[in-house]
Amino acid sequence: MNNKSIAEFLEHHKQFCQFRPASREEAGLFYSEPNQTLDEALGTVGHLRMDFGSGGKEFFHTWWPHNEDQFNTGEFKDDLQDVVDALRADGPLKDLSAMSTYCHQNGGAITQDGRSYGYIAETKHYRYCLRCTPSPGDYQGYLYCYDLRQQQMVQQDKPVGRVTFASGEQTEFTDATAFLQTIREELPYMATTGFRYELLTDDPDIQKAADDILLDFAGEENPRQACNYGLTEKGIKAMQDAADPTLPHTYAWFVITDCNTQAEQFHRGLALSDAILVYCSSDRPEKRIGVTKDGLATVDLVHTQDGEQRFFEDYQKMNSFQNDPKILEAVDRLRDELELPNQGMSMGGM
Repeated sequence: MNNKSIAEFLEHHKQFCQFRPASREEAGLFYSEPNQTLDEALGTVGHLRMDFGSGGKEFFHTWWPHNEDQFNTGEFKDDLQDVVDALRADGPLKDLSAMSTYCHQNGGAITQDGRSYGYIAETKHYRYCLRCTPSPGDYQGYLYCYDLRQQQMVQQDKPVGRVTFASGEQTEFTDATAFLQTIREELPYMATTGFRYELLTDDPDIQKAADDILLDFAGEENPRQACNYGLTEKGIKAMQDAADPTLPHTYAWFVITDCNTQAEQFHRGLALSDAILVYCSSDRPEKRIGVTKDGLATVDLVHTQDGEQRFFEDYQKMNSFQNDPKILEAVDRLRDELELPNQGMSMGGM
């Protein structure tokens, strides 16, 4: 592979407004948002799950819609195809070896253990957050897709900030420019007026601009970039909670048949017993059972291909699943009801 630098990649693929490594503070954008209201406010179109197969050279992918697929337009489909084609041509999605090299050359680690890397791409109307885990046996890629226009529409009517004074006067702003200008004008008099301001938005540009004004007033420079602000604390907390066996969790089981073909069918939001029934009733040559936990973490557990049925063992490597008694109990039940031998296969062997 010709490993292009990010600058060379952007020069070659003009459809991108930007393409850059993520910061760890942005990690939440690379995982499913469990809060439906926030997920809609983010304009999440859906996410694409990918792996390179057992030899590291293939390309399997499954689309997971968000927000009842309401943002998945023809325009988006064309844009997504262009983005994936570019990332497959000379970016981190070419194959497993290319992804590993790309990540180690360009950085962007978003997990504490350094196993997963994040890259943010933007086109005219969409933001794509690519999570790369260049390890055999894992799902190596997740691409989360966001509609920037939906984000802007949500932000237009929401207050971005509030200012208060010692007199009790209080004003909320929906106009970011007016809010920031008020901060700039009132800060010099805060000792006598009791001026205070409060941010009411998660917009990283507004957060940074407010900090810039405050630090400039104090005679300092802001060391943080806009990309270091955002919604990621909630995302990181959700990831940690999903791995905590002492907390309550939700489990949505699914069955996929004819994966990665035009005949692919999804059966989502099932109880385990219903998933087993759908799986056993299907006569399709390729089918699988998996589960999504807390609307955030997903793993496949059983797979049939051309009459050969096997168990995946990926759940044993994933923090969200490996110590979860409900998952361990479900695995035992699947083995009992499907009468499978206790043999393992990682996702990369698909």
